[in-house]
Amino acid sequence: MTVGKISATCWAIFVVMCVAFLPLGWVILSIHSLPLVIRAVLAIVVVLGLWWGPFVYAMYLSLAVMRNGDRRLLRRGIAGTAEVLSAKATNTVIQEGEFAWEAPRVYKYRLRVNLPGKAPYETDCSICASGIRQGSVVNVAVSPHNRKRVTIDVGQGSKDGASAPRGVPDSGIGTPSYASYASDGMAGRTGYAGSPRQGQSSDSQRLSMLAQLGQLHSQGVLTDAEFAAQKARILGD
Repeated sequence: MTVGKISATCWAIFVVMCVAFLPLGWVILSIHSLPLVIRAVLAIVVVLGLWWGPFVYAMYLSLAVMRNGDRRLLRRGIAGTAEVLSAKATNTVIQEGEFAWEAPRVYKYRLRVNLPGKAPYETDCSICASGIRQGSVVNVAVSPHNRKRVTIDVGQGSKDGASAPRGVPDSGIGTPSYASYASDGMAGRTGYAGSPRQGQSSDSQRLSMLAQLGQLHSQGVLTDAEFAAQKARILGD
């Protein structure tokens, strides 16, 4: 089961318990074969566990897993690679803090996961990480007990927190890695017309390229070093 389905199940249980917590508590209290104190404690534990337990876990999946990438899974999961079969920006944003004016958007990626010694399989990953294009290859971590639960390595395990997804230098799958995509001129993603080396660019073309370059840098698609190198190439021609 993917993180998205787990989260949806948690919210469904929470909604049901918002209506059923009083009847369930009454049923437990009506078990006269148990002492009153035990019935009261059991009612509180069961009702609160079924009611607020799913809510807390759903919030954890939203804020800690989808928003920032699953750091725990990255540390304890099975390392592998994945080819991005499709990339879709959803209508969901995850806001954290009272004044989060630009809450990050959740992107849904369809992945073909490759683990050592295992047959490739497909699953979905929902995460607040933009700029991963279809056909790229990224590093992932997979839950040992639920292979459908996958997180993309976006640097969430580093001290700097989430950044650009880490590419696979030599994936052997025959598709371009994220790292090569970030440095090859970004053709096809934002209308980038080609390398600055393809003839002398006019001032307007350079400004357009620099604007596109700045947008990719602000989205985390390019690292500081890659941004500086591409900027130098544009201004150097």
